[in-house]
Amino acid sequence: MNLRPYQKQAFEEVRSAFRDHDRICLQMPTGAGKTVLFSDMVKHAARKENQTWILVPRNELLLQASDQLAEIGVNHGIIAAGHNESRAYRTHIVSSNTLIRRWDKIKKPPRFLIIDESHLFYKRQIEIIKRFPDTKILGVTATPERLDGLGLNEIYETLIEGPGMQTLIELGFLSPFRYFCPPLQGLDQIHRKGTDYNPDELAELLTKRQIYGDAIRHYRKYAHNKPALVFCRSVKAAAETAERFSEAGYRFENIDGRMNYKRRKTLIEGLRAGRLHGLTSCELVTYGLDVPRVEAIIMLRPTLSTALYYQMIGRGLRPFMEGGYIKRECIILDHVNNLLEHGHPLAFHAWRFKGTEKRHKRKDSNISINLRLCPELDFMYCDRPSCQNCPHGKTGAQIAQRRADLEQIEGSLKEIKSPVEWKSRPFWERRDYVDKINAEIESYHRKPGPGPVEELIGIADALGRDPMWVYWRLSEGQRLVNVSLLHEIARIKGYKPGWAHFRGEAVRKRLKRTA
Repeated sequence: MNLRPYQKQAFEEVRSAFRDHDRICLQMPTGAGKTVLFSDMVKHAARKENQTWILVPRNELLLQASDQLAEIGVNHGIIAAGHNESRAYRTHIVSSNTLIRRWDKIKKPPRFLIIDESHLFYKRQIEIIKRFPDTKILGVTATPERLDGLGLNEIYETLIEGPGMQTLIELGFLSPFRYFCPPLQGLDQIHRKGTDYNPDELAELLTKRQIYGDAIRHYRKYAHNKPALVFCRSVKAAAETAERFSEAGYRFENIDGRMNYKRRKTLIEGLRAGRLHGLTSCELVTYGLDVPRVEAIIMLRPTLSTALYYQMIGRGLRPFMEGGYIKRECIILDHVNNLLEHGHPLAFHAWRFKGTEKRHKRKDSNISINLRLCPELDFMYCDRPSCQNCPHGKTGAQIAQRRADLEQIEGSLKEIKSPVEWKSRPFWERRDYVDKINAEIESYHRKPGPGPVEELIGIADALGRDPMWVYWRLSEGQRLVNVSLLHEIARIKGYKPGWAHFRGEAVRKRLKRTA
């Protein structure tokens, strides 16, 4: 198997890290070829006759991994419903749900365990560590953080980050995209409490949630007949959305986890083969779905989860070429303004690998309580310490009330234009920018102040750079967090104070990793 250069680099980084660690988390963007990479690792382990498992959260991923291993000649067994562990194989692909029902039936624990989509099933991974204390574990994910604030560093000892999405697009391994979103305001007006929204202000805003613009009209205008995935905020809304698209003359179907595997497979194959224009779903297709021909992502589901946001976008960024047809780009139609919360997908993002602590102080006391976003009530906060025996998951009326359809308002999405790439600008323009940048950096180091910072932020905006680009240019070589600079950037950009705090934590982590 010929790995891509960045895959080879990740392979060597993982191998080197295992000399000092037992549990490693590897992050690579959706579409970067994680399955190909860890299958090659399994092949190397098989040559050394090591007992190896690949643990997957869903049947679709199980068959995907199985096909990849078969393609590279790795004989393997399957531990899943209808399949038992076999001593004839040193390599097994294991269903996560099946494993928890067969703890006491395991004949030979793995020496090397790969956990696909390792940001999921947090408690289950803790249990695996307890039961397999001598096993080397590699967690693989595109998004190494969780909305509930739990840190993956409690499971994995270190994080290895692969190339960014922008790099993979420039190299041709991911598809370019066009991003459309509403000219709305709302989330940016909410104050922060620690690392998350003020719950009272958030609750007030969410009573006014809306879908901006007609999804069918925008699909017809920007992605007519292109294979699409539509992300909805409930199973009911997904079914109704598929029906509306079908009434408009398109072949759309809803897919959800209540369907049997055969039906889900038929629908996915229908999209892959071009028999369907699109699939609507609440969550089923947010990870592990490999349909490169998808050319449109339609978001009708607002989310506070950065991981979910990147997972949704990543479904449409795989390149596709078949016959004489080449996929040129992916169209992203963000009708709920997720961009406002999470920023541009190509902007720098510091993963919350160590988690975040969401706290809110009661107005009538000095007691701080932990707050978690409820996975059943969608966006609503809950102060229960865990989801065990929680009534939210059992009370259909409550869920239906919270998950009522979003109100749709008239309007047109506008495209967020990608800046002209640096390498595509004429040489004299690049020269002038370099001279200006160096002059402002020199001025700042002579006498730190808002002037050079403001000038560099203007340059960053013109070049499509994240504001943190300014920070790193002015703080190069420093080993401590420049808190005053972060606050100055936040002031100039009009960000809330919480931005500087969050970025400061990200800088601190980065400096620690490179120390």
